[in-house]
Amino acid sequence: MQSQRKGSYLWLGIVVVLIFVMFTSSVVGGVVGFSMARRWGGSAANSAAAGIPALTIEPVNNVDGGATQQTLSITEQSASVETVSSTLPAVVTVLAQLGFGGGSSGSGFFISQDGYVVTNNHVVEGATDIAIVYAKGGTATAKVVGATPEFDLAVLKVDGPVPAVLTWGDSSELPLGGTVIAIGSALGQYQNSVTSGVLSGYNRQLAGMSGLLQTDAAINQGNSGGPLLNLAGQVIGINTLVARGQGDVEGMGFAIPSNTARNVVKNLVETGQARQPFLGIQYQALNPQLATETGLNITEGAMLESVLDNTPADRAQLQAGDVIVALNGQSVDDRHPLVSLLLEHVAGDTVTLDVLRNGQVFQTQLTLGERA
Repeated sequence: MQSQRKGSYLWLGIVVVLIFVMFTSSVVGGVVGFSMARRWGGSAANSAAAGIPALTIEPVNNVDGGATQQTLSITEQSASVETVSSTLPAVVTVLAQLGFGGGSSGSGFFISQDGYVVTNNHVVEGATDIAIVYAKGGTATAKVVGATPEFDLAVLKVDGPVPAVLTWGDSSELPLGGTVIAIGSALGQYQNSVTSGVLSGYNRQLAGMSGLLQTDAAINQGNSGGPLLNLAGQVIGINTLVARGQGDVEGMGFAIPSNTARNVVKNLVETGQARQPFLGIQYQALNPQLATETGLNITEGAMLESVLDNTPADRAQLQAGDVIVALNGQSVDDRHPLVSLLLEHVAGDTVTLDVLRNGQVFQTQLTLGERA
């Protein structure tokens, strides 16, 4: 019997030891695992933050004090939502009543608390009566302050409270592939339509207009005159054209750059008119091959082929073979071609040109004219 008791105690002791060992192993393993998880988790979080900055994890406490749940938020998407939310009140629908019972519609946006609205000239051209519809509802009559078919821009004036205004951005700063947002009244009936895409190209030419921005953000009839925005909510373009009738075309919208529109709009507000500038030259955009052929030591600029008589360029004594390398301090290059820099001005503006001739750069001032 004693032997059996000793055997029982022995087995009981073994079981207790095993339980102790298992418990200790679990605790040690948990601590080690927790430490490794923290170490690897921290590295993974840092790696994710560096590699995918658009993705963040935010803790949200339950109102009843219970367990905490985690939600995912996409930074770029949030930025788009915030941009639309802050800028939408400044965007309006423009309704133009034409003669003989006809009418047209487009979009526009407030640029000042004085009630000035920017839109396209083709939206209001020939209108006998104009009204705007606010983004949050309600209408107001508007009158044309100034318009220019050459730039396809018009400024309207509205009396009464202004819900919000938009600010100009620098259309040359946004890189290709940068996110853009278009807001307008698609097809004239889908007010406050928001589309997004990327900046697809600079300095495009279409329908007699030059220096346009290209985007794949969906732009339809009724979007004309509406803003093309960057994620900071700044206007970098005014939606004006879409490529149609050229086969299966998709995702090719065009906007007037803000760097062009800003100065034109300023002139329309102050004088009621704005004319495209005229320099009086024919030129080629310089490139490495042309530079080698002509023995030049620079590869960017506008090389003059000819100068027309009795023009601003002629009066400034420019001549064939000269290379315009800068306008008002801005270098002439692929990103800033001469035509785009000129379109940032109107006839009557005085500009300073940096010109390369016989290996030496000199400056000359001239007043831009207008084409006869």
